[in-house]
Amino acid sequence: MWAKIFKSRRPAYVVMEAVALMIVIAIVDLNIHAQVPLALVYLVPAAYAGTGLSRWQIPAFGALCTAIAEMADAFPWSVAQGIPRDALYFIAYTAAGLYVSEVLANRRREEEHLHEVELEGEARQQAEEQLRLLVTTSSIAIVTSDEQGRILQANDAAERLFGGGEKPLKLTGQGIAELIPALARAPSMGRGQRQLKTMMQCQGLRADLEPFFADVWFSTYRTAEGNRLTAMIVDSSKEIRDREEANLEQVLTGLRLLVGSVSHEIRNICAAIGFVQQKLATQRPDLVAQEDFKALQQLTTTLERLAAVELSQVKHQAGHVHLNRFLQDLRIIVGPSLREAGVSVDWDKGEDTAMVWADPQGLLQVFLNLIRNAEAALADRDDARLTLSVRKTKGFVQIRVADNGSGIADPDHLFNPFRTAKRKPGQLSMGLYLSRALVTSFHGDLRYEPNPAGAVFVVELLPVETVNESDAECCR
Repeated sequence: MWAKIFKSRRPAYVVMEAVALMIVIAIVDLNIHAQVPLALVYLVPAAYAGTGLSRWQIPAFGALCTAIAEMADAFPWSVAQGIPRDALYFIAYTAAGLYVSEVLANRRREEEHLHEVELEGEARQQAEEQLRLLVTTSSIAIVTSDEQGRILQANDAAERLFGGGEKPLKLTGQGIAELIPALARAPSMGRGQRQLKTMMQCQGLRADLEPFFADVWFSTYRTAEGNRLTAMIVDSSKEIRDREEANLEQVLTGLRLLVGSVSHEIRNICAAIGFVQQKLATQRPDLVAQEDFKALQQLTTTLERLAAVELSQVKHQAGHVHLNRFLQDLRIIVGPSLREAGVSVDWDKGEDTAMVWADPQGLLQVFLNLIRNAEAALADRDDARLTLSVRKTKGFVQIRVADNGSGIADPDHLFNPFRTAKRKPGQLSMGLYLSRALVTSFHGDLRYEPNPAGAVFVVELLPVETVNESDAECCR
């Protein structure tokens, strides 16, 4: 406080007040007994001058104090006694002023530093409050864990994400490996190691152990309490599902146009040949038994067969597929849309070690088409249910997709081009036609089984141990 008071006073006022005080002391010194020296009293105005003068002005004021003190005292002046005495006066007065000046300067610096620290603390507090507000209100799940993997902090978005429903899950104190198993393998910061910042795509688990695809951005850093890991987590299941469905739709659209154009041209040719054949048989009955006429009939039959041929010759990059993991990924992709449609799903994945021979992308498109058809068939049911089950039979692994919908009215032509499994008249599709072609391309099969409780589609795949080298080569 005193430093601020002295700092606010002008040096001229300080000098005037110090000089006035010094004159008062000099007058008193001139009028008292000669044996009472007042030289030490001049330290008061000298020290007072130090509150307003600079360190270069203080020695000049000290010299002034020395001169007045010498003139006011009653001691005789001589070279032998006066010069040492005046030197001592000068040093004492100057030192007093410089001491007071330095004390006040240090006090001012301390107060300025304290003020800066207070401003920095307020700014840091505001920044932390804004960051806390940003984290709390962020739509991205953010969690922080310690060296042991225990979650220290989690925002509302993280609690909703891992809660899996409307009710948030309290995450503080839980192990982060229970939610994002891949983060348990993230390297912690050892002595001398640099901070780790990276991104990965992995699987997450909700409170009910339902898996989902997650994009995770995380970093490791060191604090006074130990190493920390902060992760931002985004559920990317919908984006993956939309991408796969878009890819399937693109394939279906392109092939529908291609096969439709070819079939149209072949049907035109067959119609023309059939018309000529009927006309010749009417006008020339004797031609029916001739070889040329029979050849014409054979040509017509071949073209009709060509118009109805399946795409079984389509080649895909088949290989070993871990069926359990495949169905886990499938569940992540289709689970949200089925929940939104009100369809209850039973997943019976059978043996965990089932390995089949298939093309993962092609197989995924097959099941997306089957599940999409089942979802459409169950749209009007309140008790909609879909069951996916895995069974091993002689020479095959069967994946059954069963629903409790209305079934298929005309299953005989179900896998022909421009037929549909959707239970609504007037709809045409090539989904099942292409799905069967995809499955047969890696030596599997797709068929329909009549069921009074709904529709059942069976995908049969070869176990990897039954695939010989020739079969493997033809699928590559």
